[in-house]
Amino acid sequence: MKYSYAIIADITCDLSPEIRERFEVDGYVKSYMSTPDADEVEGTLDLSDAELDAFYSSLKANNKKYKTAAPSIDEVVSYFETFLLQGQDVLALSISSALSATYNIMVRAQEIVREKYPERKVFVVDSMKYSTALGLLTVKACQLRMEGYTIEQNAERLEEIKKTVHQMGPIDDLFWVASKGRISHAKAFFGSVAGIKPMGDFDSNGMVTVLAKVSGYEKAYKTTVDYIEKTIRDASEQIIFVAHSARRKQAEILATRIEERIKPKEVIVGNIHPMSGINVGPGVLAAYYFGTEITDLKHEKETIEDIVRNV
Repeated sequence: MKYSYAIIADITCDLSPEIRERFEVDGYVKSYMSTPDADEVEGTLDLSDAELDAFYSSLKANNKKYKTAAPSIDEVVSYFETFLLQGQDVLALSISSALSATYNIMVRAQEIVREKYPERKVFVVDSMKYSTALGLLTVKACQLRMEGYTIEQNAERLEEIKKTVHQMGPIDDLFWVASKGRISHAKAFFGSVAGIKPMGDFDSNGMVTVLAKVSGYEKAYKTTVDYIEKTIRDASEQIIFVAHSARRKQAEILATRIEERIKPKEVIVGNIHPMSGINVGPGVLAAYYFGTEITDLKHEKETIEDIVRNV
């Protein structure tokens, strides 16, 4: 039996219109950004590749003139109500509460609508992730709904599996992600050296911790695929997402390498959109997948160090 309840995420999920339609994502909570040309504009996930290329060119040249802002509580309440008034319950997924106020705003909106609509159910899940990792969990929630999970069962399952979401791939500019608070323990790895690719995975709070460095994209591809192979679970049943910020060619190459070695059900290549891109900058390339449970990253660090020694 397929249960009818709305599944939404916040805009940092980085899911394209095609992916949202395919997996029946019901929508996303919008937020705002300031740009060199405007104090505040509404963010969107509906940009073409050409528009995204133009955005990243502008971002690189004007990085300090771009900022993000969360939606208001009233806006989130109103968005929840678009579903509740249609008789639908709501399951909402948020960017990590360690990185943004959006989760707390969603929780406050949840409290308000529960009082207004006591007959309806509203669940908010802190993904403890961001960008396409949040997107991966959103897609999984939609798959669980299709499999017959109730809204309660779905929220409970997401709380369990969010600890198993991995990111692996190279980051071009550590200064950028460190200055935006998207990376932990960055000081030990500070510096952007031409050709050197820091490789990182999520910590328990959803920030990326740099675990190793390699030289050049070829070694980065191999390290990424080797790391996935050692940390993934049930690969043949998974959809792996490969996301990038202005690294489309490299993303396609990495996706092909993953298909050839890991042999998942599918690999989907997608863009990192502006609301996430402002905080990670151009030059991010990463695969997102479900694997071993992430704890203190000791095992993950030992795993990648062993891989790098043999690359």
